[in-house]
Amino acid sequence: MNKLEFNFSEKNFNNLFPFFVLIDSSLIIKGFGKNLAEIYTGLKISDKFPDKFTINRPKIENPTYKEIIENLNQLIIIGLKNGKISLRGQFQMLDDDILFVGSPWYISTDEIAENKLIINDFLLNDSLKDVGKVINSHNNSAKELKRLYETINYQEELHTLSLVASDNDNGVVFTKYNGEIFWCNDAYLKLTGFSIDEVAGKTPLDIGKSVYTDKDELKKMTDSFVNGEPFNVELIHGRKDSDYFWAKIKGQPVFDSNGELIQFFAMIEDVTKKKNADFKLLESEKRLSFLITNLQTGILLEDENRKLLLVNKNFCTMFNFEGEPENLIGMDCSNSVEDSKQFFKNPDLYVERLISILENKEAVYNEELELVDGRVFERSYIPVFRDGVYKGNLRSYVDITIKKKYQESLQNEKEKYSNIIANMNLGLIEVDKNEIITLANNSFCKISGYDLEELIGKEMPVLLMSEESRYLINDKNKLRNKGVVDSYEVQINTKKGQKRHLLISGAPSYNINGNITGSIGIHLDITEQKEQEEELYMLSLIAEKNINAVIICDAKGRIEWANASFINMSGYLKEEIVGQKPGHFLQGEETNKETVDYLKDQISKGLPFNCEIINYSKTGEKYWVSIQGQALYNKNGEIINFFAIEENVTKKKELEQQKEFLLGRLAKKNQELEDYAQIVSHDLKSPLRSIHSLIAWIKEDNDKSFTQQTLQYLSMIEGKVEKMDHLIEGILTYSKIDKEGITQENINIQQIVQNIIDIIHIPKNVNVTINNSLPIIKADYFRMQQLFQNIIGNAVNYVEREIGLVEISSKEFDNYYIFSIKDNGVGIDEKNYQKIFNAFQSFTTSEHSTGLGLSIVKKIIEFYNGDIWIESEIGIGTTFFIKLNK
Repeated sequence: MNKLEFNFSEKNFNNLFPFFVLIDSSLIIKGFGKNLAEIYTGLKISDKFPDKFTINRPKIENPTYKEIIENLNQLIIIGLKNGKISLRGQFQMLDDDILFVGSPWYISTDEIAENKLIINDFLLNDSLKDVGKVINSHNNSAKELKRLYETINYQEELHTLSLVASDNDNGVVFTKYNGEIFWCNDAYLKLTGFSIDEVAGKTPLDIGKSVYTDKDELKKMTDSFVNGEPFNVELIHGRKDSDYFWAKIKGQPVFDSNGELIQFFAMIEDVTKKKNADFKLLESEKRLSFLITNLQTGILLEDENRKLLLVNKNFCTMFNFEGEPENLIGMDCSNSVEDSKQFFKNPDLYVERLISILENKEAVYNEELELVDGRVFERSYIPVFRDGVYKGNLRSYVDITIKKKYQESLQNEKEKYSNIIANMNLGLIEVDKNEIITLANNSFCKISGYDLEELIGKEMPVLLMSEESRYLINDKNKLRNKGVVDSYEVQINTKKGQKRHLLISGAPSYNINGNITGSIGIHLDITEQKEQEEELYMLSLIAEKNINAVIICDAKGRIEWANASFINMSGYLKEEIVGQKPGHFLQGEETNKETVDYLKDQISKGLPFNCEIINYSKTGEKYWVSIQGQALYNKNGEIINFFAIEENVTKKKELEQQKEFLLGRLAKKNQELEDYAQIVSHDLKSPLRSIHSLIAWIKEDNDKSFTQQTLQYLSMIEGKVEKMDHLIEGILTYSKIDKEGITQENINIQQIVQNIIDIIHIPKNVNVTINNSLPIIKADYFRMQQLFQNIIGNAVNYVEREIGLVEISSKEFDNYYIFSIKDNGVGIDEKNYQKIFNAFQSFTTSEHSTGLGLSIVKKIIEFYNGDIWIESEIGIGTTFFIKLNK
């Protein structure tokens, strides 16, 4: 069947829904029905919906877009703030806008009449349309009756009257003065079911009297007829088929010019629907009155003068009023606020609030009041207006003490179980039928790596699952919809991309009506178990394929299993060794007895063992093995097996002997070099100091006789001698960095750097700053002094700007610190990044540079297993980064 589409013009839409309201997402009115515009004259486009309307059922104070969306597709009653009418209908979505369609809502026919509403003002399916028809018919009858009266006054011709009556929808009857019918219209014949011949000559009493006709109303009509007086009665009128209908009969005598009664005419209107509506309304009022009287809610109704109009039994019981509620009717409640404050825990606040409510005359719902005796009431206040005039108020009081305690108990239970769920070690997650996550506990957040806010509202398979796992989840979701409970394993991807294995126990979740709304799953992280399984499998492969020998023995040390490497190494067949202790056939003449005793002692105690021992193969060949092994325990702590890994280290032992020999020779050579460096340093520095002193004496003795150029030459010689002295000192320092003993202590780098800034030569144009507090690390004080003095001195030497800047800072990480020394010097070409750390490499014209500073820095950093790197840009500056372990 093709899908139907409807397109309405604004005129057509107004005809269907004359009281519609269209609002956008900001609750701005975009359009409204023509009939609504007639009743609400102050309403205009661009008004705010909450400024012009109230939502009375369900009661929503200051409605928001979200609250209206939550109440789509249900019965809604809204009120006009001008107080004229209420509208009953529904909110519907229209693209991004909200459309309200409805019609006027009244509780009595008088209100419909007062607002001059007609049938077309109601929706076609509105039950109030029938009432509108009654009112419309009533109005039409009144108009027609008036027209007949005017015709009688101004026309004496019966022909004209008959023409008018014939067109009337209501029944019209003309009688002679004695009551005999001589003319009626078709509407009367249709109402009664008689033909004109059956009616003519009979009285209305003969035609319409029924066993159900009220005798008093009938007498009222006949007395008026006899007396020649107008009458207006409502009574049951019979039909030809013995059925009946309710008729409203208005009669009028017709007099001649002499005032003599000559005729009577009457208009008969079928008001059955109206009477039925009135009966239903009356019945509803009776039921409402009965309900109010017997309601478990305390009800109090006052008029505008604070006189009591209605009070029920429960109100009297709640406030300890003795006697029957009927005895309180008419009582002046002006002082009831003060009189009743004694019941409440905060009497002054109760008085202040109730006075405020009565003065403001605005509806208040479900305010909680605490009583002195521990009870809790819920109070609601509804002002009653008629035609915009205040007529009194209705107040209700509900004892919610048990409900309150139940809610508190329920909340406590909810918090208790919520805490259990939130903090249990198992992950819990709940999803709807579309796999959208609605709930997750802390453990699941930890497993997945996502925060709760990142999980709620997301589609679980898309967020966490691989494509393969999504197919599995889709199959399980189908089972959940059938009410199936089961367990299964699945792999997820965490927020960081890690793969986790979960064992899920899934079950359907139900609402209070027993309908499946989704599923809930308990998630056990079995990643470690899966990894252990995989590791065990891998270990079994590794043990079998391992190039080292692997054996497994029982609790008494007898071989149960050995891999191929052990068979190849020992030369024995597997059948020859199973059930034997390894030492019985592997140890020989040169096997160290102390090592054998060590192995026996460790095994007897169930302790791990690690040693090297000489074994013998089946052919008698001697070989060295390194053995590592330990005991394996069951869950009860009992030894069930031993395992050992044996590595053939015969070649390693030979290399160790060679290494010991070479290390001895190297130590001797290093000592000789260190002694040589000390001698060279002393022998070179001594004449340099002498040269420096001689030049100083010559300059001092001949200061006035030497020319400026001669003095300049001597100063250059001094500089070269000083540089040579620094160079020799640097060589000596460089040679000692990794040879002197290390003193490990807590070193305050902040203090070291500050001391360096205070003692080294820093030109006036260069400013050296420490950007943050530098840390304390475990190191040798002298080496840290050398490191930072050389690196800071290097930065200062490379600054050739008018305003130089060197910045020192640090940043802490888990196991190390990163120090940065940044300058705005000339910068370093990328091709020289590695060269600058080589000895005797210098890329500056500074006379203080020896070319060894950065070499010393790098050697110290490598000594501490650290790292150094640079970032530089020519003409901008350089930053040195140093990584040192804590």
